[in-house]
Amino acid sequence: MDRDITYQEARSGLERVIAEKKFAKADVFVSVRSGTRFIVKDFGQKGFWERNLIGRIVISREYRAYRSLAGIAGIPSRFLRLSPFALAIEYLEGRDLGAVAQGDISPQVVRQLEKIIDDLHARGWVHLDLQRRSNILLVNDRVVVVDLASAFHPGGVPLLGRLLVLLLGFADRLSLLKMKRIFAPDLLTPADQRMLRIRNLFMPTKW
Repeated sequence: MDRDITYQEARSGLERVIAEKKFAKADVFVSVRSGTRFIVKDFGQKGFWERNLIGRIVISREYRAYRSLAGIAGIPSRFLRLSPFALAIEYLEGRDLGAVAQGDISPQVVRQLEKIIDDLHARGWVHLDLQRRSNILLVNDRVVVVDLASAFHPGGVPLLGRLLVLLLGFADRLSLLKMKRIFAPDLLTPADQRMLRIRNLFMPTKW
């Protein structure tokens, strides 16, 4: 990511809009500068209250997550806060797992996702939105987890941090189990099967 890029340059380089005009949600667009594409999440065009009471907090939290998780393989490594209300993240060309059919990926892909989740939790973070398969990209057989807007850092809570990571990280683990069940059922361990039974007992909607 070009560290000299400005918010105005990102806006002027707009190539295509992904999402816009949703209340309490960032406008999301692809921008190009010097031949390099990047994703921009932008509250800068919102009204005063939405921009300051929601946008400032959301962008600050996601930027903090990217900074704290820098160096983990499978997390975007190039990002830049353009303003208090806008964040640029490297553009990755790939398929999200929501567009991948059963049998189209190898068990190694699921193992990569498991490693990413393990590394997130080891740093005291949970993603909390991996049930959206669009947040898991397959880039040349490399797994990348994106969209850290919902990421949370319970590991920073004194004394209870690790326990909270374990409890809240259950949501990430369930998403991983779903990926295993769909794409690599041979990877399901007896412990995974027990967790699935517990999940189905309290959440009867079948996957």
